[in-house]
Amino acid sequence: MSFLKRKVLIVLGLCLMISLFACKTTTTNNVNKSNGEGIVNESESESEVENIDVDMDVLNIDSVDISDIEDGKTYQTIKYAVVTYKNNKALQSSLNALNADMKRDAEDFKRQNKSSIREFIKENPDMQDAEYSHTSDISFTRNDAKYLSLTEFVYENTMGAHGMYTQSGHTYDVKTGKKKALTDFIKDKEELRVFLKNWLSEHAVELGVFENASETIDDYIDGKYQLQFYISNGLTVMFQPYDIAPYAAGLIEILVDDDLLKENLNDF
Repeated sequence: MSFLKRKVLIVLGLCLMISLFACKTTTTNNVNKSNGEGIVNESESESEVENIDVDMDVLNIDSVDISDIEDGKTYQTIKYAVVTYKNNKALQSSLNALNADMKRDAEDFKRQNKSSIREFIKENPDMQDAEYSHTSDISFTRNDAKYLSLTEFVYENTMGAHGMYTQSGHTYDVKTGKKKALTDFIKDKEELRVFLKNWLSEHAVELGVFENASETIDDYIDGKYQLQFYISNGLTVMFQPYDIAPYAAGLIEILVDDDLLKENLNDF
């Protein structure tokens, strides 16, 4: 075989090896990308599937607009949030209950105020921009392999002196999908009672707290009302406007001391 022929064969062989390597690399990258999105290659065993690192960007928050509009006029601006969590049926089942509550509240507001906003506009013809509003927004304060903690902010305005808002918390165990209660995190409700009253005393002048604020705290601790909370690296309880202080004080959020907790949330 001549030197030229041997040289040509060597070059062709090298090209073939490079092509095969490139094809293998591309295939591997495509499989890894699919696994990262939660899509499993059919050839993988069940044990391999359980150990796949799934993309943690699984939480999605949308907004649905059901505003009351007639003949081009908006009478009520109404929006509610919808929360979805990919690849977790147990957690999504709990979130569906939250979604249903937000939808129901928005629809109830629309139905109950449909006549009154039209009557208001008839009595105030110069207020062409007048409209009622109801919006619910969801934000997350923690989203990891252990907990999903959300805050639900609801604002309503029926053309009064000012709108009214509330904020509630929803914390879930990601593995089981079950909603967590405040007692799942607090060791002793009596310790929490003392802590909150001491905090209130320290901030009384700053917030202009009501005279009966201490009794209101008792009502929450004793279960007459549901004390709202969320978690991040710690646990925060919330008091709504007018709960323990005037509207001007706003939403009052209090970070609970770690020694009141059953477990240190920073460990997760």
